[in-house]
Amino acid sequence: MFSVRGFGYFRIFCAFAFLQLAAPTAQAMSVTPLSMELTASGATNKSTLRVHNDGAVPIPVEIQISRITLNEEGESQSDPAAGQFLLFPAQAIIPAGASQSFRVQWLGAPDLKESQTFIFSVNQLPVDLGASKSGVQIVFNFSVIVNVAPQAGQSLLKLVSSNLVADGKGAKRTVIRVQNAGNRYALLGDGAVVLSSGTWSKTITGGELRQMIGLGLVQPGRTRKFSLSAEIPLQITKVDARVEYASTSTSN
Repeated sequence: MFSVRGFGYFRIFCAFAFLQLAAPTAQAMSVTPLSMELTASGATNKSTLRVHNDGAVPIPVEIQISRITLNEEGESQSDPAAGQFLLFPAQAIIPAGASQSFRVQWLGAPDLKESQTFIFSVNQLPVDLGASKSGVQIVFNFSVIVNVAPQAGQSLLKLVSSNLVADGKGAKRTVIRVQNAGNRYALLGDGAVVLSSGTWSKTITGGELRQMIGLGLVQPGRTRKFSLSAEIPLQITKVDARVEYASTSTSN
């Protein structure tokens, strides 16, 4: 299960839990990092994912990988990504209070033409505790986003349009559409958005953007729509927007 909010997260990285009948446990786990950036070749085509068992009993964990594509609304389409990564181990049983490192390395095309985005679903597997025990077992799932960029690539984020919309609660929101004309992924949350109308202006910083929309992922050649919850004075009926984003690049 994966959701992208605003990305806006995507917020793009959350833990999900489901309940099933079993003995009550104090199991829990944490995952770091929740986002990862790799290049298609060179020393940065590999990294490490770390899962920590915060609970009192061992937990089985497996990782599944899928490639995602985001539409303008931030909705994702996923496809299998078999053979694109070396993942070792793919499964593990992590003792109570211990951590497990998972090696991640890109095995896809070293001459990747444009960035690709993947979700690593880190799943805690349910444990069969036997028919004689009942209760609730909480099972965690973390979604880690992994962007793989060309060794020579650049993100080129530009504003396409902006307009005001009513939020149904008597206030207004600014909706912007931004396009990434480069071949490397862009994160709107790494930049800023400046809103203005006449003598009024407001700068939404990167930190504020991430609170509103998550990372704000814009994939190469794609357009994304973001709804910004910054307060707009009631008398303003039209707002201009400007995206301040320093293009990010990777090079040989």
